[in-house]
Amino acid sequence: MPTEKADLGTKLPHLQTPGSPGGPRWPLSPFCPRSPGGPGSPKSPGSPSGPRFPMKPLSPHSPSFPVGPTLPLRPETYIF
Repeated sequence: MPTEKADLGTKLPHLQTPGSPGGPRWPLSPFCPRSPGGPGSPKSPGSPSGPRFPMKPLSPHSPSFPVGPTLPLRPETYIF
């Protein structure tokens, strides 16, 4: 777990540095299909948790999309 977190930290800055203008673009692409399908199904231990997981982060993440750093940080941890 600690090693994975370290990787995320290194990956986040790398993507953010050159992704200044692409910041919102990068999370939009992978988060849309991965949020409801990727981390939602495999990550959740139960089928009912699947639809609930994406629904919760989508609400608070909607306004966070433009933020950039907060959006990738939270979903990134879910994806891994």
